Amino acid sequence: MKFKLRQMEIFRAVMITGSISGAARMLFISQPAVSKLLAHTETNLRLKLFHRSKGKLIPTPEAHNLFDEVNLVYEAALKVDAFAENLSANPSGKINICCSPSLGLNIIPSVLQLFSEKYPHTRIHFHTTLIKDMPLELLSRKSDIAISVLPVEHPNLNVETLMTGKMVCAVPITHPFCDKPSISLKDLEDQKLILYSRQIPFGQILNIAAEKQGVALSPIIDVPRAELACSLVSKGLGIAIVDQFSVSNNLWANLVVKPLVEDISIKISIIESKFDNPSIEIKNFKSILRKHVKNSF
Repeated sequence: MKFKLRQMEIFRAVMITGSISGAARMLFISQPAVSKLLAHTETNLRLKLFHRSKGKLIPTPEAHNLFDEVNLVYEAALKVDAFAENLSANPSGKINICCSPSLGLNIIPSVLQLFSEKYPHTRIHFHTTLIKDMPLELLSRKSDIAISVLPVEHPNLNVETLMTGKMVCAVPITHPFCDKPSISLKDLEDQKLILYSRQIPFGQILNIAAEKQGVALSPIIDVPRAELACSLVSKGLGIAIVDQFSVSNNLWANLVVKPLVEDISIKISIIESKFDNPSIEIKNFKSILRKHVKNSF
């Protein structure tokens, strides 16, 4: 950069005060230092900025044009300075968080409530996203952190297992299976089922579990997300197999949660880019997340 910030400051001070001595007083530096920097600036820019006449500095037309641009930079610098000063007095920041849709129904909102109460000045951007889209979100810095119901394998991502959960059955409240203490995959063979699409990770996990048991599960409706399955179950359209977090804390009316006989486990993971250093806000969020999960499950 030919025109450095210090040179802009000197040039602006000379333009405002009209003299080397005035600029020196304004910036609390010596007159020779102002003269030297001003001469160096003209040499670097290959511009004549001032005419010297009887001890006065007369700005050239180029100097007047340049002054308008320098003033914009100076005003922007003042805003940054004011922001930094305010930041030291009132610490704040911003976090961008994404999570699997089922975690966005209860767990992450509860964590964000705790976080917001403790750090009210931190701005939060929060949205849900599918597992397949998380790597791009993190590596493009659209999100600072992702919380997933399944681990994400990618060479440029750090994955921390937070806890282990299970798949469960969501049953319409009027269904006879509500009286069963647990439900097996074999029990579901002849039932109306609402299942994850086989193209997504959850659907693949269920398909592998069914194959191990020699069971053929045929859905009448396939869905990409747990909340869609639960909304359909609550309307009595069938039984769904979903992760336990999508049905925690009695989120859904007209729906009963039953354990599966088969242990189909899932792992909640914290996922971050290897290229980013987590901010203090993200570290605080992770601390509250870990504590909430430990105390709640």
